[in-house]
Order: sequence, then C-alpha cells, then structure tokens
Amino acid sequence: MNLEITALGSGLTLQDVGRIGWRRFGVPPGGAMDHYAMRAANQLLDNRPDAPVLEILLQGAQIKVTEGGWVALAGADSCAGYSAWTAFEVQAGQILQFTKKAKGLFAYLAVSGGFVSERWFGSVSVDPRNGLGRALNKGDMLCAKSEYSPEGVKRRVLIPEACRSYTEMDKFSLLPGPQYDVFSAAARKTLVDAAWEVSKQSDRTGYRLLGPELKVPESIPSEPVLPGSFQVPGNGLPIITMVDGPTVGGYPKIAILRDTDRDRLAQCAPGTQLRFQWANSS
Repeated sequence: MNLEITALGSGLTLQDVGRIGWRRFGVPPGGAMDHYAMRAANQLLDNRPDAPVLEILLQGAQIKVTEGGWVALAGADSCAGYSAWTAFEVQAGQILQFTKKAKGLFAYLAVSGGFVSERWFGSVSVDPRNGLGRALNKGDMLCAKSEYSPEGVKRRVLIPEACRSYTEMDKFSLLPGPQYDVFSAAARKTLVDAAWEVSKQSDRTGYRLLGPELKVPESIPSEPVLPGSFQVPGNGLPIITMVDGPTVGGYPKIAILRDTDRDRLAQCAPGTQLRFQWANSS
C-alpha cells in the first residue's frame, strides 16, 4: 500500500512510541502525543502496538491513495467520510481528507505493519524542535510495511467501551511531584480547586496553563524532568511537560500526570478548561 501526501494541513508527522532509553543522554522521548489512540489504530489492523503511524493535527491534511489497502483511524474524528476508531479498505485514487471539525487535536492513521521510514535513535518519530526524524513535505510518498487482506471482513470497528470521546473531560488525576512538599499547602490546594485553561502558547514540548498564580518556592538545581511534570516557573503558571519537552530543568515540580491522563490531556485544544484532583482524593 502506498500513500502520497497532497496537503500537510496544520501538522502531519510520523510517530511511534518514541525514543526509549535515551533520556539520560538528553534526548526527549518524543513519540505520539496520544499513545492510547496510536495503539488503538494499530490494534484495528493487528499491528504491533508500537508500529509507526501518521499523527494528524487538527484539519487540512490530505492524503492520496496511490496503491489500495487497509487503513485504520483513531483519536480525533476529523476525517471526512470515515469515522475514528474504525478500519476500512481504500482504493487507488481515493483521497483521505482531514477537514471535519472535531473535538480533540490529534487523529492517527495506521497502515498494515506500520509506515516504513528511517529510524533515529531507534524511532521514526518526528521531533521538529530538536531536529529528529524525517519531516514530511507535500508530495512525499509513504508505504506500508506489509499487506493486510482479511477475508470476508469489510470493516472493523473498535468496541464502544474502547472508543474515547473528547467532548467532555473528567478531572485529571495528579501524583505529587518531586517538590510537592516544598510548595505551600495553599498552592497545592489552588492547583486542584481552580479552573485552568490551556494556553495558545502550547505545543508538543509543553502545555502552558492559564489561571491563578501559584506561589513559587526558590529555584532548585537542574534535575531530570518526566513527561507529565507540572513545572512552575517564576510567573507561577504551570507548564505541563509533553513528549518533546526537556529532559532536565530547574523549575520546581508540584505534580505529575498519570500516563493515561497525559494521553487525554494531549487532546485538549487551546482554550479548553481543565480541572485536576490529587490521585488519592475521592
């Protein structure tokens, strides 16, 4: 199966599970922003969970099928004519258009066996900020690693319980960060009592939050930073480290997101209202 990129839209990159084991050398893990949706797209085609997929940001991307086969979609429901969380066969000449306005930021397109691409530090994932991976351009050709032809099956659909909806978000669960005890009780309470908004100044490196300013303790020596960490700089507004974010930092970290909640938070567009709760609270 072969595909041609005919329009990049807001953003179109190859992603997988990321660069595992390289953080100690200063290499961010990278990978899909929403690992759950990436794995679901692969599951629909019986791929390995870590098979490379296309990550499509918002709208505008167009992909032409030059040689037919099976594809699967998961994540944001932005593909015109096809639903997310399904697999289906496409024919040569068809164009997949990601033009629907949908809740959620990222859609994922999987092909049989995953996409073939050069690996950097063991991963095809594109990290534009750090110059890792093969950036896609209009006119690029992509091919699937293997063939997939299920006999007697015209379509596959993920069970409803496994399909995520991004129309409403429950509270996100937080674990205490490394400097949790350094922050005042008032700051810890404000973090979970206040309503926060995702800033427009957010990207794959970090999601900045708008809301009440937290009182910031003194700076700390630089130390490792995990994805999902709530770093609090001098202005008192938390920054949630995402997959392309720095591996070390000197801002105190009040909290950290559970991995499953980080997948959901990645789908929150700028302007989304967020609420948090400590994981041990009811």
